[in-house]
Amino acid sequence: MTAKLLRLATLCASVVIPLRAQTSVGTALRADITLNGAWQCVLNQPQVIPTSGWTPGRAPALPVSDGTTSIWYQQSLTVPQAWIVPGRRFFIKLGQAGHYAAVYVNGTFAGDHFGQYSPFKVEVTPSIVAGANEIQIYIHDADDTYSERGVTLDQSGCAVDNPNCEGNAFRPAAPTDQERNWVGLTGNITFEWRPACYLSDVYIVPSVQNGTLTANVTVNGLGSGMTAEAQVFDGATSVLSLPNLLVVSGTCSLLAPWTNPTLWEPGHPKLYTLQTTLLQGSQVVDTRYDRFGFREVWVSGKQVLLNGAPLWLTGDYVEKLSPLRYVNDRRPQAFNLFVMESSGFNTVQSHWDDPGASNLDLADEMGLLVVGSFFCDGRPEIQSQIDNLTDWTNTMAGYTSEWVMAERNHPSIVIWRPADVLPQTAPKTTVYPALDAAIQALDSRPIADTVSGTIDTYGQNIQSGSTCDDGSALAATLASETKPLLVKEIYGDFGLSCAPAFFNTIYSEAFGKAVGVIIQQLTLFDGSTFTPSWESQSGLGNRPASGASLPDFNTRTWTPTAFSTQFAALYQSNVGALLHASPTSGDFETALPADSQVAFLLPANGLGNPIGAVADGSTVWLVTPWRGSGNLIFSTQGQDVTQPVTVSAPAPF
Repeated sequence: MTAKLLRLATLCASVVIPLRAQTSVGTALRADITLNGAWQCVLNQPQVIPTSGWTPGRAPALPVSDGTTSIWYQQSLTVPQAWIVPGRRFFIKLGQAGHYAAVYVNGTFAGDHFGQYSPFKVEVTPSIVAGANEIQIYIHDADDTYSERGVTLDQSGCAVDNPNCEGNAFRPAAPTDQERNWVGLTGNITFEWRPACYLSDVYIVPSVQNGTLTANVTVNGLGSGMTAEAQVFDGATSVLSLPNLLVVSGTCSLLAPWTNPTLWEPGHPKLYTLQTTLLQGSQVVDTRYDRFGFREVWVSGKQVLLNGAPLWLTGDYVEKLSPLRYVNDRRPQAFNLFVMESSGFNTVQSHWDDPGASNLDLADEMGLLVVGSFFCDGRPEIQSQIDNLTDWTNTMAGYTSEWVMAERNHPSIVIWRPADVLPQTAPKTTVYPALDAAIQALDSRPIADTVSGTIDTYGQNIQSGSTCDDGSALAATLASETKPLLVKEIYGDFGLSCAPAFFNTIYSEAFGKAVGVIIQQLTLFDGSTFTPSWESQSGLGNRPASGASLPDFNTRTWTPTAFSTQFAALYQSNVGALLHASPTSGDFETALPADSQVAFLLPANGLGNPIGAVADGSTVWLVTPWRGSGNLIFSTQGQDVTQPVTVSAPAPF
């Protein structure tokens, strides 16, 4: 064993904590602290930490799309001496940043990342000290030097009025060049700690066909004689045990038969919690908790089956750069999903970007189906081009792998479709197989694309000349298909007087013969201006000043459009009754004493790790994957205070 590995093995052994000691924050094996809220910012500076010019700002927030090329962020976090445990590892996790992000702590570079599509984290252990710590994050758009790692783009061939054409190829489409290549921290910002050896990934694989549950476990850090085991909980009740197995080369695969789970499906989105434990002998090294739904999606002939029943998707995707994606607040997002369900829509496709953690969590809880997507170039003739197909394709395949790894435990994702329209000189025959291969190496869900996917896709324009299409082209395509077909996009002028008749035709033609229909940006609610109230983890500054582009989640009322009413009737006449389920996650807001910076929530039943947040002013807002009895823990005047609380967020509708 090398000296480095020997040190890691010894380090893992030195921080083993008995199970009974995991109820307090200081001795907890792992904890997550949300840093969302007030930050200091400096715009348009090089990658050298500024010594002046800092002004108040908020993060995360809506994308900055006014031509700003870079943003420095800074926030101070006080780390108590009690958190500095020998062997403990500290990380900063960014839910989303566009496009390049570099993390510094106390002026020392810790790591960086390219690409807006997936959350990522950077270890900052060597720089963390007891007391005040300055966290600095540098964000830059995609340009000559900040588009790909180790590559400097030659954009000399770009048009004068579009000088960043190659950098734009790494960003999804938006109405203007500046909006496409936006900058900013737009996802949750989290400070984490983990033990020296920790469970870095648990991939949960339910099989309806085999009646089994598999947990593929990955451990970061080397420890001798490590084993892993797992239990499934329904609330506080253990319903399944997965056997204890030896961790070999950092991995093991736990499997158990399970013949009577409650299946996850629209209208009945049953969620379980998997508790995975890493042990060294009889001592607990790490414990993590992952939500999942027991469901399986597979292809049979020309059908896609969810738990053995034919899958039917009726979906919509929101406008480009929609605040619904970037508010990181489940209340407007949950209300929007309720509006979709009430309109006969059971499917979400983000299309222009990954949907984000809060949206996917809500889809899991409310039983919405998701077509997993993260990239569409959209307007290649105007904004983007690539010169090196190999470099660009490899970069996108890398993004795909990161994205699938991050999102594959969401039961709501039933189909993968990583990319839609590609940049100029990027043929689908080259790119799609590379992206599909990246997915297939990590997950077995069906993939929708017209080249190498298990599901074919079809685009349908509403217009045929000056009137509406008659549906005959779709009918002919369906008749000639040998694979399942997803009408992944209906587009065009929905203001045509013949549009309602067209939608009736397309829906009736596709139902029972296609996997489903996804419509481009169909308005389902009549927007009305309102002032968003309700704070969130990222504060009211992470919302548009006017709520016209959001459903009115304040009053939880909405006015359906004619299309909403039409599609609700189509769903009911073809599929059945509209299905609704409510969010199951919780949130809790409270005022803290002036000398308290961070508060934590722990579930009273012990089935969860501490979830913390930094106070935004005098208020702390915590979001949990559970509801019910919990303990609020914070420090004031040098003393730890524990208060029993009830976590029970009001319904969003």
